[in-house]
Amino acid sequence: MEPVLNLELLRTFAAVARTGELKQAAELICRSQGAVSMQMKRLEEQVGSELMQRNNRGVELTESGRTLLSYSEQLLQLNGAALSALTQHDLSGRLSFGIPTDYAQNFLNFFMPVLCRELPNLEARIICDRSRNLRKKLNTGDLDIAIVAGEPESQDEMLLWTEKLVWSAPTHHRLEERMPLPIALFEDNCIVRDKSIEQLKSKNLPHKIVFTSTVLENVASAVESGLGISLLPESLLNCQKTRQLPQDILCSNQVLKINMINSSSIDQQTLERVSQCFKLASQKQQSRVA
Repeated sequence: MEPVLNLELLRTFAAVARTGELKQAAELICRSQGAVSMQMKRLEEQVGSELMQRNNRGVELTESGRTLLSYSEQLLQLNGAALSALTQHDLSGRLSFGIPTDYAQNFLNFFMPVLCRELPNLEARIICDRSRNLRKKLNTGDLDIAIVAGEPESQDEMLLWTEKLVWSAPTHHRLEERMPLPIALFEDNCIVRDKSIEQLKSKNLPHKIVFTSTVLENVASAVESGLGISLLPESLLNCQKTRQLPQDILCSNQVLKINMINSSSIDQQTLERVSQCFKLASQKQQSRVA
């Protein structure tokens, strides 16, 4: 009788493959790193092949590992579809998602494939807007679930991931030697703009606004081109075109929290499944960047 693959082991294996690290995979599936390592050992014993190799960059799949990953994703998708079809808790139907404009591309490239695989019977309607606008839309019933930047007063929100905010300058221009400092500023009602202005005032630095835009990518491009200095999420930075300002000028120790908020009508099981998809997509995106 042929052995049967354990779906729990395959789910852990897929998490390790996507993140490239045992530690990140363990955090994603809420297990200890030791438990993940033991599960991978059991899976390799079951299939009779080495599936991954560790190196200083993390974990890389062997040829056998890549083959198994392809089948694992199909089996997990079928498992999710079967459970959705049979369970009394129906995860089919429509959900309206609010996505911050600056994360729209990452959402389409990374989250949607994960959502389609993990929750194949769910129909998603996507609305892109600023975090503070998304909060209003959710309060008025126009959204079911939204990803938003964490606010100082926000409580009881589900943390999805964090991202460093970095005071950035162009690589080939010493703009910090100019006074007043030329600043590229996000021109919108958002926490990144608030943090930028707050720190400039607290440091009492002479500055002038030389560029504004309601699109954060445009602000990053203004920094890259040598036009100004700006506080930016680390994911937007191009390491070849930008650099971090010296800490004695402006300190880059701030963190942007990305949270998930939801309508009270959404049940806990749906929230857990959707949040897991968000976290998995974020891990996948970060591993691509690295």
